[in-house]
Amino acid sequence: MPKQGFFIIALFFSSIHLLAQNAGGNATYNFLTLPYSAKASSLGGMNISSMGKDLGLAMFNPALLDSSMDGNLHLSIRPYYANIQQYDFSGAHYWTKKKWVIGWGVHYMDYGIIKMTDVAGNEMGNLRPNDYMAQLSLSTYYIRNVQLGTSLKWIQSNYGIYKSNALAIDVALRYTSSNELNQASILLTNLGGQIKTYTNQEELPFNLIAGWSIKLEKAPIQFSVTAQRLSVWNNSYYDVNFANQEGNKAPGSMQNVFNHLIVGAEAYMGSQVDLNFGYNFIRRFDLNVQNQQNWFNGFSAGLGIKLPRTKIQYGNAFFQRNLYHHFSVFYSLKNK
Repeated sequence: MPKQGFFIIALFFSSIHLLAQNAGGNATYNFLTLPYSAKASSLGGMNISSMGKDLGLAMFNPALLDSSMDGNLHLSIRPYYANIQQYDFSGAHYWTKKKWVIGWGVHYMDYGIIKMTDVAGNEMGNLRPNDYMAQLSLSTYYIRNVQLGTSLKWIQSNYGIYKSNALAIDVALRYTSSNELNQASILLTNLGGQIKTYTNQEELPFNLIAGWSIKLEKAPIQFSVTAQRLSVWNNSYYDVNFANQEGNKAPGSMQNVFNHLIVGAEAYMGSQVDLNFGYNFIRRFDLNVQNQQNWFNGFSAGLGIKLPRTKIQYGNAFFQRNLYHHFSVFYSLKNK
């Protein structure tokens, strides 16, 4: 099979379900939309085009898998309120004979221990609900400067007696300029469907994403623009009754445009430290409440420190007055 054959098969398989995918946000398994690494959190929650050769970002966009990631491992932890925890673990291997980069990963959400009760409030024990996704990714060059990638994902959800699972696929393409100062990606995520349902058939959180990053030639700075949910025009949740009650206005045409965008910036302080910043327009629009202090809704930031064979990353994001933290550790099994 030609080296691009796996990509063509993946695209054909995904097209079977493409027209049936959800584009408005009313989907199941929405934990798949959460950032998988601290770098992603610090860059606004999503970035598919950064030129940092980051395994955490490559777990979300398989076209970012690179041979330089051979032997790398990645572990991320993101704590939430009420003992809810998010864990991500991934790795990569370069198959020299085929010139394929193979990635694997697990995205796990632990919602803690919840008491079970009947309709009268009598306790009937405890349950530990969780969601997880296990994926296998593959990436290779199609032609010079063009990298193809795909991920096959098994999704499982367990809420006590309610369980469901699904099979999904991601398809991606990445272009890098010859001078390595520009990089662009297109990504289709969560193409597939449920195998076992809770009760009724539900749709997966399909997303069509485009991203572009540029490095300044004479300054250690990189800028990124990510456009998400491009298959739907109105990207915001707008409840007419609530909006009328609160005096909120519906998003205008320009607001709808910006609500698709996430912008990010990376500054390199030498070869060992990088600072990351992001702004997510739709997050600010959704979280802002009239006549209240909205602080830094939509803003995010982070820091990366590179050590021998190890890199530590920290990211945070503002939600109303709360600051959420994300921690990632990368380790190279090979002394490069």
